[in-house]
Formats: sequence, structure tokens, C-alpha cells
Amino acid sequence: MLTLNLIRHAKTNQVSPTGSDFDRALLDKGVSQANVLGNYLRTHHIALGKIICSSATRTQQTRSIICQHQYESCDYEFSKKLYLSSHAQILDVIGQSGKGASTVTIIGHNEGISELASYLSGEFIHLRTAEMISLTFPFESWDYLVRGTGVIIFQYRPEVFLPLPVSAQE
Repeated sequence: MLTLNLIRHAKTNQVSPTGSDFDRALLDKGVSQANVLGNYLRTHHIALGKIICSSATRTQQTRSIICQHQYESCDYEFSKKLYLSSHAQILDVIGQSGKGASTVTIIGHNEGISELASYLSGEFIHLRTAEMISLTFPFESWDYLVRGTGVIIFQYRPEVFLPLPVSAQE
């Protein structure tokens, strides 16, 4: 049996100092979301297995924060192929990098990550920032993942509300 966790990166700035989408960093709300998600995973003893993370700044930051909450060190790699990829491209990355792992966690971007969740579960799924969905499959190889074969175990999104700045409260 295989388990696939899909995580969309946490809330980000709309622009980066460089002007590049790839370099967008997490907002304070995103940092809080990633911390809450990491704590949720730890307290519920949810294994992440092999983590494959987009190499964009926001996904790297999300992974780093989540991994700070784990009991054991995280086994991870970065992949540029996950940056703004389609669901088919994500499946290719899982097939190549997930070999030998019974649990794989992808930290990526919309629309591809939501399309993959929808494709594999056979249900419409739209992952919001810092949202995670976990699916299981009755297979021994990642090569067998096809439409509608995944069973959703759980779906979770941390709700984070930050106080307004003092100037906005007046």
C-alpha cells in the first residue's frame, strides 16, 4: 500500500524583491500556517516519508518549517520540475523520485497539485494555501497511479488569523 501526501505551499507575498515569481517568500500568515500544519502532523503522528519539494522559495520555506516540527529528520529533495507543473509532470516526478518509498509527500503549487489530487481521487479538489490532502493506493509501485485510484484518508488546512496592525485598528 502506498500513501501520497500533497501539500500546497503556505501564504506568500504577491511579489518578490527580484520581481520573479520563483522568489516569492512566505508572509507572516504563511509562516504561521506552516507552523500550525507542522504541529498538526507531529501531534497526529502523520509520516511524511520521502518529501519532494519544488525548489521555489515559498515551497522551500514551507518544507523547512514543517520539518522543524517532526520527531525525526526529514528525508527530502528539491525538484525544479515541480515548479508550476501539471499533474502529469508531478506524477512523473513521483515515479522517478519515489522509488523505494511507501510514503511520498509533494510540496508544490497550484494548479498542478490540486489537479493531481482531483485526478487521483476522482473528486474535485482545490487546495488552498498550506492545505494538505493524504491519499492511499492499493499498489506496491508508484507507476500504477491512475485516475480515480486514490482513497482520501484526510484533508487538513490550518486556519490562522493574525491581529491587524495597530494603525489598521484605529
